[in-house]
Amino acid sequence: MQKALLILALLGAPVLAQAQVDSVRASTLPGPQLAEKAYNSGLASFNAQSYPAALRSFDQAIAAKPDFAAAYTNRAATRYELKEYPQALADYDQALKLEPGNYSGYFGRAKVREAQHQLAEADQDYSEAVKAKPDYAPAWYNRGVLRFEKGDYQAARDDFDGAIKADPQLAYAYHDRGSAHQKLNNYAAATQDYTKALTLQPELLPALLNRATAERRTGQLPQALRDYDAYLAKKADNPLAFSNRGSARFENKDYAGAIADFSQAIKLDASYAYAWNNRAAAQLKLEKYAQAAADASEAIKLKPDYAEAYLNRGHAREMLRQADEACQDWRRAAELGIAVGDNYAAAAGCAGQAQ
Repeated sequence: MQKALLILALLGAPVLAQAQVDSVRASTLPGPQLAEKAYNSGLASFNAQSYPAALRSFDQAIAAKPDFAAAYTNRAATRYELKEYPQALADYDQALKLEPGNYSGYFGRAKVREAQHQLAEADQDYSEAVKAKPDYAPAWYNRGVLRFEKGDYQAARDDFDGAIKADPQLAYAYHDRGSAHQKLNNYAAATQDYTKALTLQPELLPALLNRATAERRTGQLPQALRDYDAYLAKKADNPLAFSNRGSARFENKDYAGAIADFSQAIKLDASYAYAWNNRAAAQLKLEKYAQAAADASEAIKLKPDYAEAYLNRGHAREMLRQADEACQDWRRAAELGIAVGDNYAAAAGCAGQAQ
């Protein structure tokens, strides 16, 4: 923030040899003082999330001092909050003309460009912000998220490294680096990062869910189940969490427990095709063939190209002595990419192709 300018004004002249004390109205404050006053008012309104009031104040500041770079930057931030993206972009452009190399201008403009789906330009601006201020963790972090979302997991991991170096207490950076490690199949490193994120921020529940996934990948089923239990004890409205715990229970040969979890996932989201199919698989393990066929059929209704559901329904139909229907399901699974479907069809003596 720029310091307010102190300007002393002497107005008028002595009359009849008597001293005269002059006063200055607020409306006649010199430009720099008026600009600072309006600017400070804008900051206060912005921090109070009174964005229309902040915008009016920053307008006044810029009208009084047209080269006030910080006012342009903060008016841009206000316009970003108001979702006035083209105007925000214009303000950041002007701020950077007045103060080239200002990291906050690049960072703010990157956020606007992200909001407008100008992802390559946003990446470039985050890079400029990092170059201008290498210890600014938000720029590293935001660029990492951008790169993660476009599938460049190695670059994302490196950016989260940069964010953590700049701010070792940034729990979200550890969490997201863990997710990048998962995408790179570095599950042990992912588990460590999720654990660190939870140490820094114990209520970061997605870290519990994601750590459980990493633990499952490395065969640590008891630890994964503990994490699922801890997550669901605090957030019992997430069908994905129930489905994932169901899968872990299935892997642990607890088929009844798996069915209970898949059933809860379906109760929370009846359109969850994966939960229907996974429950069908658990029903098969318990030799509940009619229920398995019905669940797989529901999964197929919701997701007509669901190869695994065709495969499971084929198994259920075979056990229900519905040979022709089983053959058709296995052939269809093969057409959709599960080659073993053809093996099952051949072993059962199926003829022809799926209809």
